[in-house]
Amino acid sequence: MPSSSEAGQPGVLVFDLDDTLYCERDFAFSGFAAVEAHLARLHGNAVVPGTCRALFESGTRRAIFDSALERFGIASGPDRIAKLVTLYRHHRPQIAPCPDTSRFLERDPRPRAIITDGPAAMQRSKIAALGIGPLFGLIIPTGDLPPGMGKPHPRAFEQVMEWSGKPGPDHVYIADNPAKDFIAPKRLGWRTVQIDRACRVHAPEPPSPDHAAEIRIASLDELADPLRLKDPAGFA
Repeated sequence: MPSSSEAGQPGVLVFDLDDTLYCERDFAFSGFAAVEAHLARLHGNAVVPGTCRALFESGTRRAIFDSALERFGIASGPDRIAKLVTLYRHHRPQIAPCPDTSRFLERDPRPRAIITDGPAAMQRSKIAALGIGPLFGLIIPTGDLPPGMGKPHPRAFEQVMEWSGKPGPDHVYIADNPAKDFIAPKRLGWRTVQIDRACRVHAPEPPSPDHAAEIRIASLDELADPLRLKDPAGFA
């Protein structure tokens, strides 16, 4: 029988995690709630639940905990912020896969892997909370790699090829952030798909043509047809 690539379809599906298989903001909201619950145990009614989320939704992306502590009238400082960040990263996430993620993973039988940036323990706890780990043959949090080998470094993508034993065009990377996600796989000959979810955190526009994926979709429900590639120069 012909291989999947000979039949016109990439044989190995590789996914990003955050804002690809679930909404990253849900992890943020879960972490904010854990941090505020911790602070409320220490400082009582001075802590107003939902403050961190409101700051996030108003556009704040940096120093959210500093801003929240200021609103609560609680002294800040590097040590306290570091402890809150650790609690945020290591809390038990209350998150779920996007509905289209579950539908796609149930119906597509091809080998699958995950390449995700971020601290390894945090990313693995997300995958455990989502309950999707057993559906993937390989999971690479780049935090497990030596420093400097997160995306856009090619090492994680090379590891997937070593695992699959297949050439670059037999792989497709589905991810959300064109600033870093597609440079390495494109150079290795992979196919690339950008998923542009309404809940996304990162800007969806690529900073240059080299950063752009071959196609853009809004849901994994749209992925089946583009994966039926007929021309190695582009998507059918």
